[in-house]
Amino acid sequence: MRVLKSLLAPALLAVLLGGCGGSTRVESYAPNRIVVFGDELSLIGTNGSKYSVNALKADAVSLDCATYPVWPQVVADGYGMVFSECNPTAVASPAGVMKASVGATVADVVAAVSAFQASSTFTPQTLVTVMAGQHDILNAYKAYDAGTLSRALALSQVSAAGKALGALVNNVANQGSGGRVLYSTPPNLGYSPFAAAELVRTSDADRVTLLKELTLAFTAALRLEVINDGRYAALITADELTISMSDPTKMVSYALTNIVDQVCTVALPNCTTATMAAGAAGVGTAYLWADAQHPGVSFQSRVGLAALNRARNNPF
Repeated sequence: MRVLKSLLAPALLAVLLGGCGGSTRVESYAPNRIVVFGDELSLIGTNGSKYSVNALKADAVSLDCATYPVWPQVVADGYGMVFSECNPTAVASPAGVMKASVGATVADVVAAVSAFQASSTFTPQTLVTVMAGQHDILNAYKAYDAGTLSRALALSQVSAAGKALGALVNNVANQGSGGRVLYSTPPNLGYSPFAAAELVRTSDADRVTLLKELTLAFTAALRLEVINDGRYAALITADELTISMSDPTKMVSYALTNIVDQVCTVALPNCTTATMAAGAAGVGTAYLWADAQHPGVSFQSRVGLAALNRARNNPF
C-alpha cells in the first residue's frame, strides 16, 4: 500500500508519543488483526473514502484509497495488513476490521466495542486503535452556545467522556489478557477554522479559549484514567500535535503552507484532489485542515506514523 511517508524528528516524536510507561522490548510485536474504533477521523468508507482529502487515480474519477491514508491505515500498512474497505491488491481475508463511524461520541464507541465483544474476543495479537472525543467536545460547546449548559457543566461533561474513554481502553487491554491498544487524543479544535469562524460569529475571543479548555479537560481525564502500562496501551497525543502544527514558526518543519484555512471546497467525505481550494492543487497535503473541523492529510500521516512507532517500540 502506498503511504504518505513523513520523516519524524525525535523532537516531533516526543510530541506525538504521550508518556506511557513500560519496559524494554524483548521481541517484536506481531499482531494478526487490527480493529479500529472511533469517529470519522479513523474511518475508511465502504467506497474507500475518508474524511480528509481523497486521492484520485489516473482517470481523475476513481478514488485511490491507498494514497493519503487515515492514521489506522498507516499502522495497518506497517504490519502488512489492509481493510476490506481499501484492498486494492485484493488480499484474501483482510486482517483489518473497521468499526469507526461518522459522528461517533465516546458513548457510541463504548457501544461499538461492546457489540464487537459480543461475537469476538480481543487477544494480545489484536491491535486496537481508538480515537474519539471530538464530537463530545463539539456537543458540549454547542450546548454552551445554546445556553443549555454552563461553562462548568460543559467542562464536567467532556471530562466524564474522557474518563469513560480511558475506562474503555483499560477494558479492551484487560490487564494484558485483551488487545493491545493504540489510543489517541482528539485534535484540539481551539486551533481549527471552526474556532476562527466562531470568533467571527460571536465577536467573543473566549469561544476559542473555551474550545481549547474543553479539549484539555477531555484529554486530561482520558490520560488520568488509563492505566499507565506501556505493555498494554500506548498514547498518541494528537491534541498536542495540533498545537505544534498550528505554530507559524514551525510551518516549514511540518512542510505546511497553510495552517488557517480549510483546503476542501466540498463537504467531506466527497473532497478529492480535484475539489481543493484555488491554488491548492498539488499542495493539498500542505494544508493543516481538510475542512473546518477535520485535520487533513499531513496530520493523519503524522499521527499514523507516531502510532506505528509506538506499536513497534512499546513492549507489547
